[in-house]
Amino acid sequence: MMIRVIRPVVLLSVLTLAGCSFHMDRATTLNSGVLHGSVYSVDGNVRVAPSAHVRKISVVDGDIVLGSWARTTGLRSVDGHIDLDKGVICTGNVKSVTGRIRVADGVRIEGDVRTLTGTIDANSTYIGGQLETVAGRVRLSGATRIAKGILLAMPDPSVTVNDHEEQRLPIIVIGPGVVVAGPIMAMRGGVLKVSRQAKIGAVHGISVQWFDGAAPALKEGLADAHVGSLTHQQRVVSPPR
Repeated sequence: MMIRVIRPVVLLSVLTLAGCSFHMDRATTLNSGVLHGSVYSVDGNVRVAPSAHVRKISVVDGDIVLGSWARTTGLRSVDGHIDLDKGVICTGNVKSVTGRIRVADGVRIEGDVRTLTGTIDANSTYIGGQLETVAGRVRLSGATRIAKGILLAMPDPSVTVNDHEEQRLPIIVIGPGVVVAGPIMAMRGGVLKVSRQAKIGAVHGISVQWFDGAAPALKEGLADAHVGSLTHQQRVVSPPR
């Protein structure tokens, strides 16, 4: 993926005036006991200590890791991963382009969770907004609840990533106990596997494959599914018995 970083010296000045912390090529650790401002990093990882408070974190190539019970107002990564440990609270959005988003038990995200091609793995998580991906793999488990549904979006022509990855169809696995309160909308199809013990709302543009047990059996070659399969429209409120 090609990322343009324009005039970092000018950007540093702007961020400093805005109360932000700017880091070019080094890892950053934010300790607890301090209210940190927003952080912008180009190549370094950003680690937030357990119970620490920080405003927004934006990273290009590094990872973002929040320790247990940390708080933030928003997270954004381009190529790096985002890992949220137990009990983390995010009052805004969590976004990644190609990096993975992993969310542990008891995490509360009040905004949206979005990726382009990155995977999303959430266990017993509350998402107050919408979950959105273009070509990512999504696994929802435990007592995860999504308040405003799931959107499987079309690629944005203004964003350039690996064409092969972007053309893959998304795969969504919704495990037992998960609740998706809003609709599931697929703009170009995909694969949707749902436990009979999960609860979902209306489904549009994709067919539901119901499964029993803790997890479905993914077919060989499914990870390389591409655009071209037929899409379906149906409304599903509860699984067939």
